[in-house]
Amino acid sequence: IHILDIARFLLGDVSSLTARTTRVNPNIAGEDVATMLMDHEGGATSVVDCSYATKLAADPFPETLIEIDGSDGTIRLAQGYQLTVAGKSGTTVRDVSPPLLSWASRPWHNIQESVVAIQKHWVDCLATAKEPATSGADNLKTFALVEAAYAGAASRQPVRIDDLLK
Repeated sequence: IHILDIARFLLGDVSSLTARTTRVNPNIAGEDVATMLMDHEGGATSVVDCSYATKLAADPFPETLIEIDGSDGTIRLAQGYQLTVAGKSGTTVRDVSPPLLSWASRPWHNIQESVVAIQKHWVDCLATAKEPATSGADNLKTFALVEAAYAGAASRQPVRIDDLLK
């Protein structure tokens, strides 16, 4: 659900979703691989690939790896928090590691720092009577993508998200 939420945050709400799931590891009761193709309302298309079955020489978990290709270039968040921006004017690479808080520990510091950040955001919103970015209404839109993924995997057909939100 978190990766679907990231796709919505970066590319906007989703109009339709096609999904395939499978179980690679027979010791896992349900699916351990899910691939989703999403059409975003603004015209972008995204692929979200989640797997508990992938074996890599260096496991990036709990990091999230992202690549966005556009008409002007590519942005890639690679393992080790390396952000590469490649475009018409050249390529830049930056380390975007989250801070290691005094009480946090690697490799979980990215999650620990994000919890602090969202709690601060919620407190600020309560103090200013603003709706939090992660409101219940917003989270329902992301949860609808999870429901669409299961429905699409079962039917092997694209699912219109508006149909689920009615």
